[in-house]
Amino acid sequence: MSWWDLGEGRGYRNGLPMHQIACAFCGVADNFEKVQHNERKKPGDDHKKLNYDTLKCGQCGNLMFVLWSTGRSGLTDYQMLPWHRSTKRHPEHWPPDIGRYWVEAKRSIEAENWTAAALMARSAVQLVLRANGAKGSNLKQEIDDLAEKGLIIPMIKDWAHEVRELGNEGTHPQPGTTGTDQRDARDVVEFLSFLMQVIYDLPHSIAQFRARKG
Repeated sequence: MSWWDLGEGRGYRNGLPMHQIACAFCGVADNFEKVQHNERKKPGDDHKKLNYDTLKCGQCGNLMFVLWSTGRSGLTDYQMLPWHRSTKRHPEHWPPDIGRYWVEAKRSIEAENWTAAALMARSAVQLVLRANGAKGSNLKQEIDDLAEKGLIIPMIKDWAHEVRELGNEGTHPQPGTTGTDQRDARDVVEFLSFLMQVIYDLPHSIAQFRARKG
């Protein structure tokens, strides 16, 4: 993928989404002064350009760099450096309730609360399944039900059961338990992020592609 592909096929409508850009140092969003702007047109294509903005945070005064571009369909995408190390929000096209669980799982990883991360990942997986019509009296049956309906592939089904079992250890602890292992917690939250990509990001990208094709 080339940097010239920013905004081509995926991104945000109505220009650069400043409300989503948080200061990498203090975490405050949408409070910047643009101290420098440069742009460069793509050789041989006067309609495509890359924008280079240096932003100064109005809260803490630190600087950030944002590279962004608007594609032919009107979508704008961006990359920034540095970025805030703490997860603050989920993509706007995710359901808000499921997104909040994902944010809490990610924040638990960042705070090194491994058992809490596994618990939140388990809850998020169950919420995703139920939001997509899974039936059953427990999470195991719900995972199997969605797999039988063909909405998740066998590999995702197997991973979902791994998340379920790890979450169960935290939900029903036994005396002497040591909690969830760090590597296991990171793996299950990574799986949750992959599940969100399959269930929500991929359909969103396809919808944007179809809209662009008209």
